[in-house]
Amino acid sequence: METSDQKAARRAMSGWLTKQINNVADPGGLETPAIRIQVLDALQEIDNRITELNQTLQDKYYVVAGRDLVKFYMKGGNAFECVRDPNGAAAMQNGGGTSDWDTQIVIDPWAPVPLQGVIYGLVEELVTDALVQAGVNIALVAGDFANGTVTRWLAQRANLDGKNYSAYVLSYDDPQSVRRVFDQQRLGLWTNDRRPVSAPDIPNPERIPGILLNDAIRPFVLHRLGYTWHAALDPEPPVQPNMGEIARPLLMELIDVTLPRRDTIEAVAVWEELAQRQITVTRQPVGVNQPGPDLVYLPLPDIMYHLREIATMLCEIADDSSRHPDKLEKRFSRFKVIWDGSNQAQQQNILHALSAMAGVADITGGPPQHVATVTAAINRYGGNQAQAILGDGDPAYALARNLMDRIADGAVAQNGDFTQDGHVSGTQLNRFAQARTQLRQWLTQTLARLPSSVAAGPRAAAFSDDLVLMRVLEQDEYLAPQEIGFSGVLKAAVLRVDTQLQVDALCELFRTQLDPRYAGQAGAGLSTSVRFRTYSVPRTTGITYEMTMVVFDKGKATTYLSATTARPGEAPFRRDAVDPDVAFASLPEIAAQRKVAAALIEDYLIRTVISRQYEALKTLLPVV
Repeated sequence: METSDQKAARRAMSGWLTKQINNVADPGGLETPAIRIQVLDALQEIDNRITELNQTLQDKYYVVAGRDLVKFYMKGGNAFECVRDPNGAAAMQNGGGTSDWDTQIVIDPWAPVPLQGVIYGLVEELVTDALVQAGVNIALVAGDFANGTVTRWLAQRANLDGKNYSAYVLSYDDPQSVRRVFDQQRLGLWTNDRRPVSAPDIPNPERIPGILLNDAIRPFVLHRLGYTWHAALDPEPPVQPNMGEIARPLLMELIDVTLPRRDTIEAVAVWEELAQRQITVTRQPVGVNQPGPDLVYLPLPDIMYHLREIATMLCEIADDSSRHPDKLEKRFSRFKVIWDGSNQAQQQNILHALSAMAGVADITGGPPQHVATVTAAINRYGGNQAQAILGDGDPAYALARNLMDRIADGAVAQNGDFTQDGHVSGTQLNRFAQARTQLRQWLTQTLARLPSSVAAGPRAAAFSDDLVLMRVLEQDEYLAPQEIGFSGVLKAAVLRVDTQLQVDALCELFRTQLDPRYAGQAGAGLSTSVRFRTYSVPRTTGITYEMTMVVFDKGKATTYLSATTARPGEAPFRRDAVDPDVAFASLPEIAAQRKVAAALIEDYLIRTVISRQYEALKTLLPVV
């Protein structure tokens, strides 16, 4: 099993290799401008094919004209540099920067499930074909980079970011391979195959980069183009200090294409950020050695996308779920670049986004006490910036640390929801009992305001809160509810009504009661607000019309409310064994409500728990 030191060494070597093949700015580096140009051409080719795919879906599958179901954009460090300075050296001279290109394809998670299946298959074929062709084109211009890389390694291995790796020699994998990994849910069995890459009638086929399609990781499918290497202990004396054998391959990456899986909350969250225009994507020029002929136009998300990505990564470090806490210093540095480079209006947008992620009305109001685990992470991974971050004197660093402290504090607070033996705590049970009483009273009073012609519509209501889900998980006996957790949203209900008109009437009634934006003068003094979505659900008996609304109080989500035209046979409720007057929603309805809620909530901690809950529901039954 790989140790933490071996993993760190492998990642350091992989980072060094990736920089060698991508860094055209290094005058003493490998002769790779031609490779970089082919990479840019491949990215533009994927973008063009995605555009064609959207048109094909409209022509062949009768999708509404102009409704794109697939989106593609660049992300990561190269995209950040190009957006930060569109006319700078990274964008105009170095093909984006010094690293591999990270990209993402997103498919509309609200599209009919059978159509989503078709699209995922077409996208997989599209990307694989584009990467295969890119690999052939790269091999034609690559030159003898492998031997050059080995020579540079021997000259530089004694000092890679302050670490000495003189004990290791690198070897290029010949031939490279196409590797496909599928999980059991996809094929009904685990598949992990590898075959050599090849192309007829080209010189030096060993220079074709390898391709990885990994469909066995969650929550993303990964397509990767790049070269694999291996590290071995140098047999030449003297013996150097080392971490032992490094068995896993090293990566010299060129292109990563990630695709959120269709059955994940992450797919919903990413799509909604684009659909709600929280981030915008525009095609911008990127080239090598400009002015010149090697210029492409790539879809780049705006700076707020990068702000959200960086903030999310800091949150992951704060709640100890990050796989790359060692990148903390880079995250803080980029956060500072964005904040310092923003005007007052943009800084207000940043504060609004961070407040939503923290689940507060104003993140600058009453900053929390510093959390020891966050301070420890900054000390360990903050590098040269650690003391500046800990000093709280820099506004950007202080704001980023504020967010991390709030997330860490909230994550710790969630740990008190269960007893030591894994049962829901008495305190939590009392909270839900009070919340259910309050929600039932509010619904009774609010529904009484409906006109008599509409009031007859609501036929039944059922609680759909986290406690309903936890009770089911306890009965299942296979899953550990305490590992999934409560989201902190105590109130949730599903209402069955007769018609679409009644769903719309309930939506109008709820929002005028709860949101000053819709309430007019009657809403003065309200601390609550709402976000909602109306949608249709294909069922075996037909299409039902539905609405899910999230209620926020001072920026924190407190309530989920759903209304559906589904009949009892389509969305059954279950009576409480102790209190027959209390009904609980079925698991599919709870899953659907959580999926929509995740699209409406930006609170990091709540969305993280919703994701775990959704994964737990998928373990118990098929959900969409």
